[in-house]
Amino acid sequence: MGTGKTTIGRKLAVRLGYRFVDTDQYIEREQQCRIPEIFASRGEHVFRELETSLLRRLSKVDNTVVATGGGILVTPGNKELIRQIGRTIHLKAHLDDIYERVMRNTKRPLVQTENPIKTVTELYEKRKDLYNGADITIDTKSLKMWTIVTKIICGLCESE
Repeated sequence: MGTGKTTIGRKLAVRLGYRFVDTDQYIEREQQCRIPEIFASRGEHVFRELETSLLRRLSKVDNTVVATGGGILVTPGNKELIRQIGRTIHLKAHLDDIYERVMRNTKRPLVQTENPIKTVTELYEKRKDLYNGADITIDTKSLKMWTIVTKIICGLCESE
């Protein structure tokens, strides 16, 4: 959450000449409502089911950069589905950067709590090991957006 997946993913797709899909935005369009509304009216479990269903459909696409929501890996089996889509990239951000980005975004239902900093820290600790084993990991600290995109492309070329 808050690592720049959508922003970087969009720029990476442009550089590669690929299509771009953001799973959160796709689900919102498909369901015709915002993610916080899905969480509030139908629950997190329904949202997670929608993510998994979308990943199954995306496993059949080529030449597409897919940016996922930060919690997509909490659902068992989603990591394997993501690997079927293609190579995986972990944008590793530091907690202070994540706090700054997440706190200015009211669209994140999991941090609409009394103590959002505590919630972000708990989510980070709970999820951080899920991202181990990505094909490419980029520490985004102090890097400009285009530098991150270039590092990803270099990493993709090296892993071929």
